[in-house]
Amino acid sequence: MSAFVGIVLFTLLHVIGARYIYSYVPYKEWCTAIGIVDADFFQDPRNHFDRLVHLSFGITLFPFFLYLCRNLFHQKPLTAVLMAWLMIQTGSMIYELFEWTLTIVMTSEEADYYNGQQGDIWDAQKDMALAMLGSTIMLVYYLVKFKLQTKHLTNGF
Repeated sequence: MSAFVGIVLFTLLHVIGARYIYSYVPYKEWCTAIGIVDADFFQDPRNHFDRLVHLSFGITLFPFFLYLCRNLFHQKPLTAVLMAWLMIQTGSMIYELFEWTLTIVMTSEEADYYNGQQGDIWDAQKDMALAMLGSTIMLVYYLVKFKLQTKHLTNGF
């Protein structure tokens, strides 16, 4: 179930990003309008919606990759968690290499619209770091969960 929910949430973020173009998603206005933060909260002029998507790649797709490792490849819990973590890192790197390739073949304006770099030369590295952060959070969560399940089973409960 968590794998399905994660895929749906990740897809919804992409639908929003496709609707507005990632660099122009009005999340600042939304957060201010519904009262989550006041207008002074967002000091950075950069639109960070694409960074949210990269973080969510690590968080929302981890359960799906874990499901694949456990049920398709029949891996033990520890191995499956580590493999799911590595799949997120590999997927993130492949995507950033794809974006880099686009910057070579597209005009700079087209590439900026697609990539959403917004002038940040470290965009790819920050995006990969956020995917790694998200997947590391999930790695720790599932390691603790499996440890507690194992402890629960060995205590006879």
